[in-house]
Parts: sequence; structure tokens; C-alpha cells
Amino acid sequence: MKPSDFRIGWRLLLRHPLHSAVEILGLATGFAVCFLLLGFVAYSFSYDRDVPQRERVFVIKHRLNFIPQPQWMEYTPFALREVALRSGVPLEASAWWPRQTTLQLHGRMQQLEVTAVDPAFQSISGLQALAGDLRAALTQPDGLAVTQQTALRLFGATPALGRTIEINRQALQVRAVLADRPANSTLQFNALVGVGSALWPEKERQDALSNWMGIGGRIYVKTGQGVSPQALQRALQDAIDRAPWASLATPEMKAALGQRKMVDIGLGPLADAYFDRSVANTMGTGPRGDMRMVLALGATGLLILLLAVVNYVNLATVRTLRRQREIAVRRVLGASTRQLLAQFMAESMLLSVAAAALGVLLAWLLLPLASDLLERRLDGMFTPAAIGICLLAGALVGAAAGVYPGWLARGVDMGITLAHRSGETTGGAWLRRSLTAVQFGAAMSMGSVALAILWQTQFAAKAPPGFDPEPLLVVEMAENLRDNPAARALRDAIAQLPGVAGVADSRDVPGRDDKTGTHGSDTVKRVDGSSAALTVHFVGPDFFNVYGLKALAGRLFDPRIEAAAGDGEQNVVLNQAAVLALGWPSAQQAVGQRIGGTQLRIAGVTPDLLWETLRDSVRPTMYRIARDNQLLTVRMRAAPDAQGRAALEQDIAAAWSRYFPASEPVIRRAGSYYAQAYADDVRMARLLACATAVVFALAAFGIYVLAAHSVQRRAREIVLRKLHGAGRRAIAVLVSREFLLLTMAAAAVGLPLAGLAIERYLAGFAARTPLGSWAPAAALAFTLLIVALATARHTLAAMRIAPAQALRD
Repeated sequence: MKPSDFRIGWRLLLRHPLHSAVEILGLATGFAVCFLLLGFVAYSFSYDRDVPQRERVFVIKHRLNFIPQPQWMEYTPFALREVALRSGVPLEASAWWPRQTTLQLHGRMQQLEVTAVDPAFQSISGLQALAGDLRAALTQPDGLAVTQQTALRLFGATPALGRTIEINRQALQVRAVLADRPANSTLQFNALVGVGSALWPEKERQDALSNWMGIGGRIYVKTGQGVSPQALQRALQDAIDRAPWASLATPEMKAALGQRKMVDIGLGPLADAYFDRSVANTMGTGPRGDMRMVLALGATGLLILLLAVVNYVNLATVRTLRRQREIAVRRVLGASTRQLLAQFMAESMLLSVAAAALGVLLAWLLLPLASDLLERRLDGMFTPAAIGICLLAGALVGAAAGVYPGWLARGVDMGITLAHRSGETTGGAWLRRSLTAVQFGAAMSMGSVALAILWQTQFAAKAPPGFDPEPLLVVEMAENLRDNPAARALRDAIAQLPGVAGVADSRDVPGRDDKTGTHGSDTVKRVDGSSAALTVHFVGPDFFNVYGLKALAGRLFDPRIEAAAGDGEQNVVLNQAAVLALGWPSAQQAVGQRIGGTQLRIAGVTPDLLWETLRDSVRPTMYRIARDNQLLTVRMRAAPDAQGRAALEQDIAAAWSRYFPASEPVIRRAGSYYAQAYADDVRMARLLACATAVVFALAAFGIYVLAAHSVQRRAREIVLRKLHGAGRRAIAVLVSREFLLLTMAAAAVGLPLAGLAIERYLAGFAARTPLGSWAPAAALAFTLLIVALATARHTLAAMRIAPAQALRD
């Protein structure tokens, strides 16, 4: 291609500004969506890239095999840190111990999360101070390192280095200021201190760092060059096998474990931490990604760009066919095949590069919406390199997309064209039809999956949980009732509010993600002597009263009876699933029985509650009384309404400020936890819906142009049919039949794939919405509507063609 090809191509594009603008806009939309989704993929695969030699950095994780559903956790006993240092393996190790602290800021008490680490963490993470000395901050008892954002919050525009602030009634000096953490990092913190900080008493610190049972934070290790992590993992596993965990194993636990260990130890590479789904939704993990979803979104972006290119090829092909006379004249004047191909490729590259530039602009405008849908900050994706790659991709796409129109131009028959007959081959027409069918097949498939996810999510979020959540509010406290008098005083103060009918305490509530390990588990003997695992929920004596639950048999907890109980035999409540799991044929027969020779006596049986989501079947559950609960469930006295709920929340917040002035209250509706549990599904449905809308728009415009060309190409046939007596209905059927067949072909390809994807998604739920199987039919109906609307104008035009005008043309 020569510069003159581009100049001529630019002039030809300007000759038809509307047509060119439509082509650029369609292709730009594909580039914008693809740029955003591929930017998200690059963002996801760049987690923790700021850590040098991250392939040698590992986080120790463990799994408790004696609980009903074992899951890996990154928060591990800190005693393993000393084991790692003494293992003989060349390495550096550091604790990661986040703690909530209290400070005086702007005249009021506020909370600040401070993370305690070893001095070796500087080497492990590669952190460098923007100002000050990070090592001094981590080794001095009064040292403190803060990020720029935290420094701005604490000191405003005043330089933070050297400033002193009182935290937990200890004076700390800012000895280092660090850059804000990248959004795509699993090592997020606001402030750092050393593990020897004066913030915590010596005994508390030593107890935490030598504890085999507590799980207060992570342990990071960085192995030496060429060191295999398997040797370290074996040393850690040997230590945990000899730890006090073994003394907790009852005969029932050992029988249930079989050949498995009580606790498994693993090493999670930092390079893979973001995609480590084995620890997702556990204590302290933060947001973790699903590699399959990320790759699927990347593939969706490429698919949308491909469909936009297909749409452009269809439009360019129609434009080429309309320019056949011009092409024939140029060939008569001596233009070679290579010159024609170069000319069409130059036009295509100019248009595609312009579309790529516009796509970058559209992506920048859509960035806030994309960040909201993806729940990730993608601000850093607009780098010069990324923009350059996008423009280069535009040039390559244009060159590739211009080959077929150029090939058609090469094959124009001068005699046929100058005789006013179309030069398009049957194969070329079917190729364009096939490309349009692919567009609609993809749109129907994506639309079906989006509808199925949305309907199932709505069904799951509204599934009866076994109680009425409307009159219930949940207050989340950081302190437990047993150890903190202020927490007990707050509970009593809330109970005295005029709009409150009752207050219950518990360690967790139905629907709430158990990221802090608040519920327990127990392995007990069944009636026949075998073992069964029970989930244990710890609640206060008023729990069932506040939740409005009635006993299926026996009685539920009664505050007066439970308060008089001694330290010997304890009353427990089972759900119906636990009764069956332990071998009793009915709830009535279980009441009054002891469980497996223990001191636990069954006081009553309660209905099954939906503690998790519909992805999990109801677990056999035992309820026990506990005094160290941190959650308060408040029952409203009057019928719930928005105004009454808001007033009660204000009263609770006022009571909170009297007892916990340093922190803000967390007050939530009991039903909101279930909605939160399906947030990822809703987000996926929205993403698919947006992608489907783009694909449908591209396909609709493609079939609009295809209909216009089809009517123009078949104008003489339509006129002849009219002259032979065909009515308007017959002409409408003639024009519409082609597009109806295209839609059916697209459905035959796209809907079976959608059905497989829907079935795989719904297989993860214990109960399904009856609407799920109707999603493909709904997508097909919507597609037929789009096709009808896109072809209506040209169908009407075909019905109104004047025979004299068509035969003259």
C-alpha cells in the first residue's frame, strides 16, 4: 500500500459520511468493550506484580479436616512462623497481624486498622519508603509507617514524617511514609508497625505469636534462591501434627477423619494468591478472583470485537457491491487486482484505526460504569502502551477486514456490472447470511444465560429462610458480650428502646458469610454408634423468641431456664435435619435424649433455617448457648415500614455512640445478608446483559443493512411477482422468510450451547427457579422481535415498490 491509497481511501470515506460514521461507530463499540474487558483481564493477572521475585514468596495456609466442610484458610496459627524460621530452609518469614486500634482524630475517637509485621516484611514485600526509614518504623517500639492516603487522613496537608499521634493511648511517631497500595494487590494496609510495637502489652504479643490454636493473621515466607518449598511444607506439617490439635481429637473425630490428618498445611504462592479460590470467603482474604470468570470475560470481549468486525465486513461488502460500476470502470482504465485490493485494505485500515481511537475514548467514558460492574478500580489501564496496542490492533483488524471486500472487488465482472446486473455470487450472499446468523446465535446464547442467572438469583434471594426477616435488624459489634461491659450495656439499652420488641445475641445470623469462623462443628455418635458431623451455631437464650420460631417438638431455649442451668448437663436444640442425621425417626423421639453419651441433652427441635444460600442443602445443625456473642438481632415492635425502620436505626445509632464513640455502628436488615450472598451472581448477570445488548445492537444493525440490500437485490423479482398477482402479504412473507430462516439457524447453533451453560450453572443450587428452563425461549422471542423491528422498514418498502421504477433501474 502506498500513501496515495490512503489519501484516495480517505476521500472515498468522506463521500459517504453517514455510512462511514455508522461503520466507525459499530466497530468503535466493539473496540471499547474489548478494551475494557481485556484491561480487566490484564488487571487481574497483574495482582502483586509490585512484589519483587514474587514467585519465591508464599503464604502459609491450613485446613481443619475435623469440621463438616473443611476449607483452606490463609489466617494460620502464628506459632508456625517460628517453626518456619527454625526449619533449616533458607528463608525470611514475617507475621501479618491486622488489628483495630483507637485514636483521637479531629476531636473525636476513631478507629484505624494497624498491621503488625516483622522487619523482614520489608525485604519480602519489596516496600520502599517515599520518605523516612521503614526499617526504623518496624524495629522501634514507637515506630509507625503510614500510606500517603492515611497520612492525608491523619494530618491533612501537613508533612507526616516525624509527627506523633496517640494510638491505643500510646504515642507513636511516623518514621516512614509509603506509597498507597496498588488496587490489584492482596497486601492491603493503611499503617504498619513492628511486631514489637508498644501498641500491645508484651504478654498479649507473646501469647499471640506462640499460639497454636489462634488464627489472628497470615504468615509470609520468602525462600532462598533455588529452594524447593516442599521441604518447608514437610517441616510445617510435621510440627502441626505434633501440636496440641491432636489432643482435641475425640474417638468420633478420629473415626470420621479416617486416614486424613487433623490439620493440613499448604503453601500458597503469592503469584497465584488472587486466583486461589480454595481460600475465598474465609477470614481476612479480601476479594479474590475466579480465573474462569476472568478468562470468560476476556473471551467475551474478543467475541464482541469479532462480531463488530463481522458487522463491519457485512457493511463493507454491501458498500463494495454498490460500487461495482466504479470498480468496473477502474478496471477498464487499467487498475490491477493488487491495486484494487490495496485500495480497499487502505480504506478499511483508515476506518478501523479511526474506530479504535474512538473506541479508546468510549472506553474512557464508560470506565466508571465498568469499574462499578466489575467492582475493581481500573483507572491505570489507559497507559500509552495500552492505547498504542489498541490502535495497532485497529490497523491489523482493518487490514484483515478489508481482504474480503477487496477480494470481491477483484472478482467484479465488467460486462455483467456495466449491464446493470449484480455481480455478487451465491457463495458471497450465503457467507454474509452466515455471519449474521453467528451474530444472532451469540446474542441469543448470552441473553439466555443472563436471564437464567438473573431469574435464579432473584428466586434464591427471595427463598423463604424459615423465618420472617422483615421486622429484624442486625447490629454488628466488634466486642463480645462476655468480655466487654460496654457491649452488654449497649444490648440492654437497645432492649429498652420504645420501638423494640426484643433483642437476641448470637455469634452469627442466617445468611451472613461466616468469614470469621463464628460457627463451630462437632462429631458425635449416632443412635447406631456410627459418627455424624453437626454444624454448631452459638446463640443467646432469646434467639428463637426474637426470630419468631416455634418448636416442632419439645421446647426451644427459655432465658429463665437456661439462666438457672449449672455447669453440668447442657440443653441443646437440634433442627429437623440433625434429628434425621443422628438416627431418630421423629422429632418427638429425639426430645430429652442425650447426644452420644455427652452432657448435651436435646431440649427441643426447631424447623430448618436457611443459614447459607440455596447453593447448600440444609445442614444438620445443633444450637448451643454461648455468652461471648458479638451480633445483636433486634425485633421491631410495630409492623415494619421504611419510616419506622429508619427511626429505629437512628435510635440504635444514638445508643451506640454512647458506648462506642470511636467507631461507627453497623446496622443492617436481616434479609440484606441473603442479597449480599448473591452479589457476584447479580454482577455476572449485569455484565452478560450489557454484553448481550451490545451484541444485539450490532446484529440488529447488520440485519437492517442485510434487509436493505436483499430488497434492493430482489427488486425486479418482487415486481415480477406483483405483476403476476402477488399481494402485499405474499411479498412480506417472501422478504421475511429469509430472515426468519436465519434466526432459526442462529437459534439451532446458539440455544443448545446456552442450555448446557444454564444447566451447569443451575446444578450448583439445591433448589431452582421454574423460570430457568424458559430462558432460551425468552431469548428466542426477543430475537424474533428485534429481527421484526430491524426488517420492518424494508419489508414495507418492498410491499410499496413501484413496478415502473424498479424495471427502469
